[in-house]
Amino acid sequence: MSLSRVAIAITAVLASLFGGIVLMTVSASQGQAVNLRPPVCASSGAVAGLTAAQAQNARIIVATAGQRAGRAGAYLALMVALAESDLRVLANPNDPAGAAFPSQGVGHDHDSLGLFQQRPGWGSAAKRMDAAESTHLFVDALLHQDGWQSMTPWYAAQLVQRSAFTGRPTAANGRSAVVGENYRRQATRAAAVLSVIEGDSSTLDCGAAASAAITPNGDGAHGLPATYAVPAGTSSTARIAVSFALAQLGKPYLWGGNGPGSFDCSGLTQQAWSRVGIAIGRVVSQQLHDGTPSSVAHLAPGDLIMTPGSTGSMAAPGHVGMYIGLGLVVNAPRTGDVIRVVPLNSFASKGISGIRHIA
Repeated sequence: MSLSRVAIAITAVLASLFGGIVLMTVSASQGQAVNLRPPVCASSGAVAGLTAAQAQNARIIVATAGQRAGRAGAYLALMVALAESDLRVLANPNDPAGAAFPSQGVGHDHDSLGLFQQRPGWGSAAKRMDAAESTHLFVDALLHQDGWQSMTPWYAAQLVQRSAFTGRPTAANGRSAVVGENYRRQATRAAAVLSVIEGDSSTLDCGAAASAAITPNGDGAHGLPATYAVPAGTSSTARIAVSFALAQLGKPYLWGGNGPGSFDCSGLTQQAWSRVGIAIGRVVSQQLHDGTPSSVAHLAPGDLIMTPGSTGSMAAPGHVGMYIGLGLVVNAPRTGDVIRVVPLNSFASKGISGIRHIA
């Protein structure tokens, strides 16, 4: 989101406990949409049985869908793209707008474009012909299907894609009586591709916390002082959220991780608040708009603190941690590190993009 599309208020906050921290709050200009798309951090490299282009498309799909819909969503997206386009960005003479963008082949299914063979109702040709954006369009539709996680994958895929494989035998679906059978046929292949990509992605460093924000506090376990206790006066909901986050100390950072064995920064905060039935966004750009705005002077345990991180900016933060009181923040820092507690003044050494009070 460009600076021309946001209203930025900068307040210098000097408090002895926090050491001169700069707080920048970001809000959308009236009438303008806020871009909530998470950044794509995809691995690279060959995948057996795929061309270089197919392999990179698969990696982009996994990175994009996995960040928003977890492993199950990534698996579903791969299955669909394999069935619809064989993991190729396809142009189509029936929609000439697609010819303006790079392609890896030509399809002829109605006026469908791209990896997921999406028709114009899905979005612009530019989005449908882009690997990451077309995956976002797919995930948008998937997340609108209530209970999709409990469905058989090919059934959920059919609800999203609305292919000819409706479960009613017709000439168009080869007389198949299985809902989403075209996607089911790709299940084994999708699982194999996903396994390879997950192995490669385990060492990705997508730039979470800045280096100054990973200095642990004190001599306790993973930076938590041995004498720490959740401060008196903390709300019951925040107490549970903080306690959950602290119970994850020592678990590894993993880009896209949403528990239970590993987390990225926003996955940790989202899961912590979900323990009290409060749903917040999955990524930092979404969490920046959850709850209500707060300030350093009014920080309370459970509040979320957004910072630029190593790849973001003050206007578009890339990292988030949870304040736990006593000038301390728990966060999942970056690849190769573990969930730890750090002093607020080091966590916010590059400035604060926003503070959100959830409950």
